[in-house]
Amino acid sequence: MGMAASQARYLGLTARKTNVEYEGQQINQARTALANQSANTFNELLALEVPTAPSTQDYTTLQYSYTEGTYDETITDMTELTNDPDYNYLVTHHHYADVFTGVRVNKANPQVLIGTKGSDGTIAQADVAYDDVNDVYTINGTTVNNYDPLVKDQRDNFEKICEDYPDLKQEDLNNIFVYTDTDGSMKFTTRTELENAVAGTSDAKNYFVEAGVPTYVGNCELSEYDETDPELKAAYEEICKQFPGENIATSDNIYTWEYQGRTYFASLEDLTSAAITATNPEKPTENQGKLTTYYAENISTKIETTEKAFIDLDSSGRPQSIRFEDSTATYALNTETITDENAYQDAMNQYNYDMQVYEKAIADINAKTEKIQEQDRTLELRLRQLDTEQEALQTEMEAVKKVIEKNIESTFKTFE
Repeated sequence: MGMAASQARYLGLTARKTNVEYEGQQINQARTALANQSANTFNELLALEVPTAPSTQDYTTLQYSYTEGTYDETITDMTELTNDPDYNYLVTHHHYADVFTGVRVNKANPQVLIGTKGSDGTIAQADVAYDDVNDVYTINGTTVNNYDPLVKDQRDNFEKICEDYPDLKQEDLNNIFVYTDTDGSMKFTTRTELENAVAGTSDAKNYFVEAGVPTYVGNCELSEYDETDPELKAAYEEICKQFPGENIATSDNIYTWEYQGRTYFASLEDLTSAAITATNPEKPTENQGKLTTYYAENISTKIETTEKAFIDLDSSGRPQSIRFEDSTATYALNTETITDENAYQDAMNQYNYDMQVYEKAIADINAKTEKIQEQDRTLELRLRQLDTEQEALQTEMEAVKKVIEKNIESTFKTFE
């Protein structure tokens, strides 16, 4: 029984030693993988490019300028000419000047209000006739009747007209006439107008209520464009020149309004198109689409010219005076050192961002390396424990082996 127990003990130790050796191999493989990861992180570190701070010198240039009359001209480009006997440079220069310019603005939710208003027209002299026997006027054969304020339609129309033509209120009601025109609309006129037409003095004026007329844009009251106003005319003509193919230039009905000290223009077509885009018919001035509006004003504009010039250089090769091909005047050049602060600041902002990215990458690599080292230290400690355990197992196996040998020797000696 002692020999069997020793043999079993020896086999158990052998199996345990084999497991220790296998675990040691696994740990060595894991440490090899960690070594590869460490090498990769080191390569990542080597691949990082350290950001370079921008220099103001990279954004600094020499700028030449001169004064011509009322403008300060700045030279933006000088290209040397080689085959011209009179001029040695092709020069591009510019200045800024106020230029009267038409501008288009798409106004969101303009709140265009479409309503009615009083309007006027003319009756040709030939269309007016008078029956002096019956004291009856006719227009195109239609009898003209006296205005009757007791008739609601007549009264409503007349009162609406008087809102825009208040002088009609001063007329004697017996001298106000009403008739239905050939287009079916109710129109008003006065005895004086009819008498002048019959006498051949002038065409007669009539008055009527016009429907579908834009009256407001927001809180701004609309007026029909008055071409006799020189300021309005100049602005409108400039707008038409800028936008010749748009409704503002082709429409027969233009409206204007004042907003924050600026005069705006819009065509009837554009006003109507904006008004009908309201999503709720019960609230026709809310949530409308964009309205195309226009205005004209002086805008600071860059005026740039390119022309040949003769530039006189000093002994160091720096330009000191300039004379252009279309002028005999020579201008002294001013030299300035100009730094593009905006571009430099943009570059500095980019540098700061790149630096943060770089530092973050370094921190990530250091954290990854520290983790790898910590894992390696843990594996190394476990490997040392396994080495110690293996030595103990080897010592115990040798002791058990000796016991087995003694058991064998004593057993065989018994049968000798």
